[in-house]
Amino acid sequence: MLERLWDKNRGILRSIVLGILIDPSGTDDVLQEAYAKVLRSKKHFSTQEEAYNYIRKTVLHTCIDSYRSFKRRTALFVNSCDPANLPQVYNQADPLTRLMDQEQSAVQSTILKEVRKMMAELPSVQREALEFAFNRNHQKLRDVCREKGVPYSTVRSRVTVGIDRIRRRLKAKGIYPTFKEGR
Repeated sequence: MLERLWDKNRGILRSIVLGILIDPSGTDDVLQEAYAKVLRSKKHFSTQEEAYNYIRKTVLHTCIDSYRSFKRRTALFVNSCDPANLPQVYNQADPLTRLMDQEQSAVQSTILKEVRKMMAELPSVQREALEFAFNRNHQKLRDVCREKGVPYSTVRSRVTVGIDRIRRRLKAKGIYPTFKEGR
């Protein structure tokens, strides 16, 4: 299961590393080290979500360790350098914050691609209703429905059915979060 999850999420894991590391040439080394740690752990997971979170956390920690190691190795040079000649790296935001922003962007991009693909696969009446609802240029939906000559209740029910269909398909692919009762 871990190998399959690793392969499926390789792009996101790579973006995590690229978001933290100063030198992108070390990306493969960090990913390889993190993968070895995951396999050596021999942990058993009850869900894929739990396994993915463990993989992501291992990649994150391995990457941060690598970043700190780089900072320690270069600290000797930083102390002897003129501040004007320091690399831009030391003026950038916290690497963890950058990582979280980049990971969120990668996830959002993946979800948007899937939603667009699923929108194209919807029946035409549901797709048109969703387009009415989301491309109305700040007009009220009732006004757009009147202009198009389609009853408001019809558009609203088609939008609901279309969104539910997309949501179910995202859940089936493991993209849409599922929330358990009592949390």
